[in-house]
Amino acid sequence: MSNLLEAPVDTARQSSPASGFFTALVLLTLIGAGAGAGLAKYVSDLTEQEVHGRIRQQQSFTETLPFAPSTRLQSLKPLVTNLAAPKEAWIRLQASVLLDKDTNGDVSVLRKKVEDDFLSYLRTLTLSHLEGGIGLQHLREDLTERARTRSKGQIHEVILESVVVQ
Repeated sequence: MSNLLEAPVDTARQSSPASGFFTALVLLTLIGAGAGAGLAKYVSDLTEQEVHGRIRQQQSFTETLPFAPSTRLQSLKPLVTNLAAPKEAWIRLQASVLLDKDTNGDVSVLRKKVEDDFLSYLRTLTLSHLEGGIGLQHLREDLTERARTRSKGQIHEVILESVVVQ
């Protein structure tokens, strides 16, 4: 009976616990590296799509501008004058104009002409012309039309910064 229990053991077939651990470690490392590479590729593609989307969005924005990107903003001096009716009402207007970059002549002379024209126009207004949002919209449109006429098309738009009626 002791012969059966003491059978010869084949040592070549047995693997040590360290080699099994090493195999599992290599396998887990390969799986982790593959997952990391896949995630990096996904994030890279997502970022590239986002960048291209923003570039297309900026290009479409510059194509839809109503004026050239070289247009510049010029502030006008505050204009203060009395209204046509009632005589005791005063108006203070602060505005800016959008000019072409290549304006003919001196910009300060053009600004002074536009300011004088605006001042003479404001003296013809009555308080009822300025009432409500539609009154301010008409004021801006009228001033823009006058500025374009005075500058022979060099001014694109008038921007009202503040209008105070007292």
